[in-house]
Amino acid sequence: MPNGRPVHDLAARPLAGTLPTASPGAPAMRARIGTKTSAAAVQRELEPFRADRAPSELGRDHPLNRLAMLAKAAAWLAVAASAAAMAAALGTAERSGWGIPMLCAALVAELVLLMLFALARRLRREHVLRLIASGRARLPVEEIAREAQRLVTPAHLAGLAERLDRALDDALRWHQLPVATRPPPGITLLCGFAPEVRAITGQLRAGQSALPGVALLELLLAGGYGSALYACDQDLLREHLGRIRHLICPATPPDGGHHHG
Repeated sequence: MPNGRPVHDLAARPLAGTLPTASPGAPAMRARIGTKTSAAAVQRELEPFRADRAPSELGRDHPLNRLAMLAKAAAWLAVAASAAAMAAALGTAERSGWGIPMLCAALVAELVLLMLFALARRLRREHVLRLIASGRARLPVEEIAREAQRLVTPAHLAGLAERLDRALDDALRWHQLPVATRPPPGITLLCGFAPEVRAITGQLRAGQSALPGVALLELLLAGGYGSALYACDQDLLREHLGRIRHLICPATPPDGGHHHG
């Protein structure tokens, strides 16, 4: 019961945006600043989920809605864990026996919850990209509209083109790269799809790319080393790049019937 206040009172106050004044020790002050920053960050991250029309447009059982509920729960539990860490920091500053164990437990819980929150946000974004790739960008859902606007900005299109060009360059120069810097060897299959890659990047830099294709390319590149670019599966890579090229530049014939070996 630091400073004569019950611990639950200290844990509740940060949710209202007002933090209790800690003892003048530096650890308590750092905990106060950290808690305030964490709460503000979570509130900013929750903005896309407020007044969401996704349930009415997609149905409450859609993965987009379930992930939104998971993200909300993880975010608010992380705020509660942060408040508990604040109370524990005050207890530690006043040399209370429960302070350090509670602080460690609260910090671990907060870390796990923030990781869960980040995972839910990432998966939710992937579902948004799939909806856009399937031609549903005009759904009146705020997050879909916001993502669609971001995808077609000139800077983002140029960034996607640069990333795809870099992947092709890694594929072409794979044997010349230092061993420690080489991507997985599956990237070398991209050498056989250089025409598709150059057609896609040229369309991206021209700023005339169709939105569904940009969303699909974003999904492909977002996978990192776990994406189809590195999967050592030529048929899968052909399918992905062929579909992306068709969606991004639908008027361009696919190499006049050229086949990759």
